[in-house]
Amino acid sequence: MVTKAPAAPGSRRRAVSVDMKAQRRREILAAALRLLERQPYEMITMSAVAVAAGVAKGTTYLYFPTREALFLSLLAEHYENWFDALDAYRAPSPPAADAWTVWAARELAARPLFLRLVAVLHAVLETNVPVDEVLAFKRRLAERVARSGGALERTLDLPAGCGTRLLLWLQAIVPGLAQMAAPPAPLHAALRSDPALAGFLIDFAPELQALLATVVRGMQGAVGSST
Repeated sequence: MVTKAPAAPGSRRRAVSVDMKAQRRREILAAALRLLERQPYEMITMSAVAVAAGVAKGTTYLYFPTREALFLSLLAEHYENWFDALDAYRAPSPPAADAWTVWAARELAARPLFLRLVAVLHAVLETNVPVDEVLAFKRRLAERVARSGGALERTLDLPAGCGTRLLLWLQAIVPGLAQMAAPPAPLHAALRSDPALAGFLIDFAPELQALLATVVRGMQGAVGSST
């Protein structure tokens, strides 16, 4: 049996139909995701993505004008998956807030690539993407935040508008906690060896759960104090 040699990058048939172009776009995104699983975002180039996807470097630019645009599209997919999980959550018997904070912290901890992309959203990804594409991304995000925020208010018995606010706060808080929980190995070892600095070594999920519980209780308390 003769084994067919893999096609060299750039030798694949050009995508001409709508379906073929959509498939090629998915392949490029999947290649970028595989690279992100193995190395920091800063080390990934469009050339590396092209090689991983089995296409010419120029082909990647037919679908994404910049590296940041590519990873912004990838982040958009991760956001959709997160909101789908959030919308599918069903609280058990009361206290619903306690159960939700535990679930949310564990669910986000199980999405490390999502956390890494969110961490570079504002300072990196949005800085080298056409403004109209950034605005389109933010409009989709705003729609999901409003929809999921409303459902969250019913689940946790929060005042109107607090669900949306809570989700926006999550977007700001979660990346910082995730980065703090995963310092470089040499720094981690140094922190462990100094009792005065041990407080900087945190466990992401429990810390996030404690923070969320405090915020949700505060929002629920605001309802009681205003009635």
